[in-house]
Amino acid sequence: MAVIVECAEPAADAVASLLLDEGAPGVMTGESGVDAPPATPGCARLEAHVPESGAARLAAVVRTYLDSLATLDPAWSGGTVRLAPVPAVDWDAVFRAHHRPLAIGARLLVAPPWDVPDAPGREVLVVEPGMAFGTGQHATTRTCLEEIEDAVAAGGVASALDVGTGSGILAAALARLGVPRVVALDDDAGVLTLARATLVRNHAARVRLFGGRPAALRGRFDLVVANLLADVLVGEAPVLAAVTAPCGRLVVSGILAEQVDRVAAAYPGFTLRHVRADDPWRTLRLERPA
Repeated sequence: MAVIVECAEPAADAVASLLLDEGAPGVMTGESGVDAPPATPGCARLEAHVPESGAARLAAVVRTYLDSLATLDPAWSGGTVRLAPVPAVDWDAVFRAHHRPLAIGARLLVAPPWDVPDAPGREVLVVEPGMAFGTGQHATTRTCLEEIEDAVAAGGVASALDVGTGSGILAAALARLGVPRVVALDDDAGVLTLARATLVRNHAARVRLFGGRPAALRGRFDLVVANLLADVLVGEAPVLAAVTAPCGRLVVSGILAEQVDRVAAAYPGFTLRHVRADDPWRTLRLERPA
């Protein structure tokens, strides 16, 4: 049930606080989740969705509160409170509508399992949304995929490492784009089963998937991809540098625009070759000389 309140604009914050204090899980302002006319000019409109069993009590509390506000300032008088049914929402349909096939770069396409299109000339990656971070919807995942595609197209990538693999989408893309040896790593053991499911579903079961941190690795890779956060990329810089081969490329993401210089400075000996922007996020391609 929706409790809909119209009140003087200066009183809106106080009324919203009351709704929350009385158990409303959230308060919408301006927009409405039910079929209702717009707010009266000069008034604020607040809407809280609560169980039907408690709606009448909450409405009575708010009416009493509005009356008390009017005694403090006559300009705050005239508020109204009413109840309205909330239409049923097919949240599954809303969720599915948000996750649609997405073409990325020239060769990749990410799709949910319920909507896998024919895409001649593209490697279609099927990922279950919500299973772990990395569905292609987020800017950092998209730009990492674009950088991976460019790196593979440029040649010289016989081995690749995906640090913090999450859903496994980046490792799957590396394998499907033809990288012969791919290793995926995550220190969250809870995502490994999910990542393995992504790899199997996308015909990338040959990817070697491990739990742990990159410090445990002894090999070096032509391409290292780490979609993490700026603080982690700075803290792990010596390790990520150590697993990048001479003439190798390091793609790092999860970086805000104002963090680019700090992250790049954490990798002395690397040259910053490209910054890919998808506001407010940045993905960097660093290259190590021979």
